[in-house]
Amino acid sequence: MANSDHDGIVLEDTQPAVDERLYVPHSTGWSAHIKHSGGTERCFAQHPGQDFFHLLITGEIYLENGGERFCLTCAMRRGIINRDRKFLKNDSPMPTIQPLDDMSDVPLQGESGES
Repeated sequence: MANSDHDGIVLEDTQPAVDERLYVPHSTGWSAHIKHSGGTERCFAQHPGQDFFHLLITGEIYLENGGERFCLTCAMRRGIINRDRKFLKNDSPMPTIQPLDDMSDVPLQGESGES
């Protein structure tokens, strides 16, 4: 059975093959935003191997806490968000987010340093 939303788009009542939901296990202070046109805004983290802070692009979803903005890729890499809904059952500790000046030789989540 299919449903139609207010714009006439047909929505299928099927279970997606992959769960695309994201979770913020320690959500206090975090909010999600969409980058609107105008103004230059940058992610507060650098991609591995880059020596600059990348731009947030118009239409991009990002997370913000206390004026710090992270694109979803960097938020995932730093452990701010994840795809694991099991965190609801676990009482896992809040990840420690190092100041950016101290991040040069700290491996990020999922990086082992091995080639």
